[in-house]
Amino acid sequence: MPKIVDHEERRRAISAAACRVIATAGLANTTIRDIAAEAGCTTGMVVHYFDGKRQVLLAALASATAAVEERITRLVAQSAGLYEVLCQCLPMDETRRIEWQVWIAFWDWATHDAELAREQRQRYRAWCESLQMVLVSAGYAGRDLESVAEEVMVAIDGIGLQAVFDPDRFTPERQLALLRRQAARILTDVDGEGVVPSEILRPDRV
Repeated sequence: MPKIVDHEERRRAISAAACRVIATAGLANTTIRDIAAEAGCTTGMVVHYFDGKRQVLLAALASATAAVEERITRLVAQSAGLYEVLCQCLPMDETRRIEWQVWIAFWDWATHDAELAREQRQRYRAWCESLQMVLVSAGYAGRDLESVAEEVMVAIDGIGLQAVFDPDRFTPERQLALLRRQAARILTDVDGEGVVPSEILRPDRV
């Protein structure tokens, strides 16, 4: 009986492997051969599932973004605390660090690629919308949530960038402390009955 192949799972596995290679070698030095070796498959299999290097690299970007969205969606559904949810966007462990390294690599590419620049803008708008939903689920309302979400987004970007380039200084604990201070300032003018900025977040939930 022929083996049943889950094609979508194969694509996800190759995309995840591409993320790991990009995080280690950077976009310029990432090759189909390296991705195949990381995925434990042949180069022929990679090009079977993706139409060239650009497509597999874009799939890696989509994979890193989707992983964060899935974690956030799951935690919101579980009524997790605001900071527990927001911490999913910061490089506090190896998985999230790889995601950040992929995003940083693509930011550089997007400055020289109009199509990718448009896609990056769309992804940021989608992220902003997701953050608005996170704030609403935490009970915040009142002031323009789009502006609030943008401020939170910018704060997360700043903390995340520093943490990627200086992980010894910007430990998970320091990232959380900075996030708390930034969020407390941003959310001061927001009315709501949900989670407050001083909410206690257990370290093992970061």
